[in-house]
Amino acid sequence: MLPVISDPESLTPLVGATADTDADIDILADRHRRAVLRYLVTHAPTERVSLADLADFVVLETDADDQRSGVLATTGDALFGTRKRVHSSLRHNHVPRLAEAGLVTFDPDANTVALREDGEAVAAELEQAGAERDVAEDEATIA
Repeated sequence: MLPVISDPESLTPLVGATADTDADIDILADRHRRAVLRYLVTHAPTERVSLADLADFVVLETDADDQRSGVLATTGDALFGTRKRVHSSLRHNHVPRLAEAGLVTFDPDANTVALREDGEAVAAELEQAGAERDVAEDEATIA
């Protein structure tokens, strides 16, 4: 038999997880969106960048992993097709989601993207988390 809970406060989560937190995690779960933030922070923190430049970076960024798995072509028309596919996914999926989250500004008419302050802060946190993960992996390898 379950105890009766009379205090509604006791039904609130202990950790403070919210729908916003889940949405933030979902936004950053995709490697293409993380690559977009990395590019904007490193190469163009104060200027607008074309989607074509972003697509080229994302293809190169994900190149090593995808080549090993056979997903990404390395030469010729197939590579051009990969770039078009990535460009399309950035324009219609990833960049609009980053814009909705307030991390970037997106001008669909000009096909340009710019980093917002919140995006810069999130990218810094991602970089810190990545550095901590690398240290943990190095320590696990040594042990």
